[in-house]
Amino acid sequence: MQARSRRVIGAVAGMAGALALGLVSTTVPTAVAVGRGEPAVGGADVASSVGEWQVRTTAPGRHLVSWRSPRGLPLTSDRPLVVPAPGVRVDGAVIGVPTLSADGRTLIAVVSSPSAPDPADLDVVLSGRVLDEPPAAAARRGGGGAAATVPVKQALAADPGTAGPHAVVTSDYTLDPVKLPGMPEPIEMVGHVVEPDPAAATGPRPLVVFLHGRHEVCYLPPGTEGDLGAWPCVAPALEIPSHLGYDYVQRLLATQGYASVSIRVNGINAQDFRLPDGGAGARAEIVRAHLDHWVDLAAAHQVDLDRVVLVGHSRGGEGVDRAAIRIGLDAPYRVVGQVLLAPTDFGVQTAPYVPTVTVLPYCDGDVSDLQGQKFTDVSRDLTTDDTSLKSSVLVMGANHNFFNTEWTPATSAAPAVDDWSGAATEGCGRKAPDRLSAAGQHRVGRTVVAGAVRLFAGEEQFLPLYDGSAVTVDSLDGADLRSHALGGGRDVRRPALGTSPTLPVGATSQFCVGAAGFENRFGRCGRALTDVVTPHWETDGARVPTRRFFEMAWTAIGQRAGLGLDRPLDLSGRRLEVRTIVDDAGGDAVLGVRLTDADGASVEVAPEGGGLVPALPSVPFGTKLWAQTVVVDAAGASGVDLSRITAVELVAGSARGRVWVADLASAPAALAPVPERRLPTLSLSGLSLVEGDASGAQVARMPFRVDGEVARPMKVEVVTVGQARGAVQSFTIDLAPGQTSGSVPVSYEADRRDDLSPSVTTASIWATRNVMTDAYVADVRVEDDDPAPSLTVAPVARTVTEGERVEVVVRLGRAVDYDTFVQARVLRSPVGLRVSDVPAAWFERYGYSEDPGATLASTRLSLFEQVRAGQRSVVVSVPIARDGVAEPRESITLRLVVGRERFTRTVFVARSAGASAAG
Repeated sequence: MQARSRRVIGAVAGMAGALALGLVSTTVPTAVAVGRGEPAVGGADVASSVGEWQVRTTAPGRHLVSWRSPRGLPLTSDRPLVVPAPGVRVDGAVIGVPTLSADGRTLIAVVSSPSAPDPADLDVVLSGRVLDEPPAAAARRGGGGAAATVPVKQALAADPGTAGPHAVVTSDYTLDPVKLPGMPEPIEMVGHVVEPDPAAATGPRPLVVFLHGRHEVCYLPPGTEGDLGAWPCVAPALEIPSHLGYDYVQRLLATQGYASVSIRVNGINAQDFRLPDGGAGARAEIVRAHLDHWVDLAAAHQVDLDRVVLVGHSRGGEGVDRAAIRIGLDAPYRVVGQVLLAPTDFGVQTAPYVPTVTVLPYCDGDVSDLQGQKFTDVSRDLTTDDTSLKSSVLVMGANHNFFNTEWTPATSAAPAVDDWSGAATEGCGRKAPDRLSAAGQHRVGRTVVAGAVRLFAGEEQFLPLYDGSAVTVDSLDGADLRSHALGGGRDVRRPALGTSPTLPVGATSQFCVGAAGFENRFGRCGRALTDVVTPHWETDGARVPTRRFFEMAWTAIGQRAGLGLDRPLDLSGRRLEVRTIVDDAGGDAVLGVRLTDADGASVEVAPEGGGLVPALPSVPFGTKLWAQTVVVDAAGASGVDLSRITAVELVAGSARGRVWVADLASAPAALAPVPERRLPTLSLSGLSLVEGDASGAQVARMPFRVDGEVARPMKVEVVTVGQARGAVQSFTIDLAPGQTSGSVPVSYEADRRDDLSPSVTTASIWATRNVMTDAYVADVRVEDDDPAPSLTVAPVARTVTEGERVEVVVRLGRAVDYDTFVQARVLRSPVGLRVSDVPAAWFERYGYSEDPGATLASTRLSLFEQVRAGQRSVVVSVPIARDGVAEPRESITLRLVVGRERFTRTVFVARSAGASAAG
């Protein structure tokens, strides 16, 4: 290859706020967008009522879509997405996860599609809200404020929200900051410790580590002004002490004999936009750094590091889960459980062999899709011997922020808000009857976290709060909590895997795919639902592995349908649990259960609570359909062999309805022991290579490594979204026992044409069998080394007559892989053309002046053209009017800006032939 002499000709320079977008990685933000009110620069530039859209085609089938907010986007735990607007299908399109630029306002997404997308067909969505339309236009499913049905619950005698006997002592420490990859500024090491008196004889104390989520990092005290965009905070701005927001839980735990530390990660929150995983790996490393520090502190504080419980809120939940995945059995500390409060799970991960309670606030206005449900669902199919409890607790009326008192108005040092921002009287609004107060949510946080921590420490009297039982405790003060669980020794049966539909009686049934969207597709769950459905189902186009569900619909009491089991289920001394999703369109469901044994004998049994499964209340921003537990204690059933149940059917006890069954299980009365084991982890590594002289389809090998003992066959799903000619790949990789490394084949297109920046293909990987991912996303960057083409700018003719067109040809020496933008502006000259010298209709499109005698140069008239990717030339033209006025010879001088190159070209205009009055 010849030496590269870069001439950037794909960007427009010379005007304020010009677009400077190269080919942008889906993981590395580098660009800014056209500001409001500025002229379009090629492609489609659409001024929406909120923000600015731009679409730029950089190669056939490859488009960069950017949207610039009129103000900085908030630091929230959810990430903004570019998605098709409701009811719109963008044929053949795959939209990559957008990056947020350093300006905090500009989103850039790569769209792979045959044609450039229309911004009118796209939405920018953050935390369930549409940002690129006015609130009224963006409203989704309305959701009234009526109270939902609350199941009848029994009170537990043991209440984990009750304070213990120990006095509380607090302290704080600050260590040297830690430098982490991808972040220019080091991360602080600050811990807030709450414990019983270190001298009190409590015996070895488990250590509970709290990690807060992604939130604003700086605030201005009242009456001050300053910069909130800098990190570290610049005076008079102060750091938001998010790590102090769980002190109310820490104090309860301290009275009960537990030591805890809450750690601060403002430095990650300020910089994690730079990282492909949103900072989950960085948060995990800070957790491990604090645990390393506690190795030296443990003896003085009577801390037992073999019993560490991690508590993470929001992105802190994903961070502690990643830490639990990374911390091996050879570490000087052992994670025995984790509590995840309103967590994100962008990596679709879970921590095998680590008991986990995931708390889902129904009125979450940040992580509105309740994606933390994946920590429970993913665990079910991952491996056969993981007996760790995986529980989800749905907290009706709770929002995202109020689990942290520093994110709660009236209790926070910095300004704070209710993240649920809908109308006050609609579902989840502050006046909705089910909505929890801030104090009520704090009571829930205390009780749920303390109960889980004590359960992980062996106090199984608290298990009914987490295993689907309809129970409550006094400290919840009437708050409505519902739960379901997997693991813990359950024998789980899944739709379409070892099961088949029984012959329905009156009802209709099918197996369906857990994917939701705006189209009615045969075999997909929830046909005729026209909204995004969360949290068990994936959205169309997400390309994340989906699950199968059993669907049953009925129109009369007594109709039934269910699952036949290939292998008999043992219910002797155990209870039956059916994770059941109710279609809210049909209202509350009442269900009975019919059991059939291997000899064909059947009996109908009543579930606990009379078989009532309430429909969840409707809310804006999507449809929430969550699996509630139908519990059957069949001990009193007669006439069937409970040790050999071969069919489980649901019997309609209400007039009509529809449900989906996620799975059913035989559950023991006590938790099963958890093996001392960790699954191996698979991590991708990014790859950079030079394009070279090859042409056409090429394959790069993205390396990965497997850490840990690889004793069983492993399976992962891979999706690559490329910026090269719209390439999208989806495939499975099987790994054999003993394998410790390998590579992911990533296709890309090579050619001998210049491009502005590297071609980037992003690979994402999901674990599906006997392995877990760690670094689950990485890029293949193909550096373009083709020389920039020569560039010529020349008029078609040096002189034209009135009635003809001034034409200047911009020509590339060779085709390139990107659109080359051209701006032309009229310069002043002694005999320059005037407004009256060009057709009035043409001038109205490109300039403005109230004086026909004004020179074109004074109007600042500008023209924009582009050489499309793969083409070589474009003509910039100005039509000349026949004005019938006798004039001397005139001229027009154009300044053409092509990338960073500037050219000045003059064309003379002569009078019309045969017209004595022509100029």
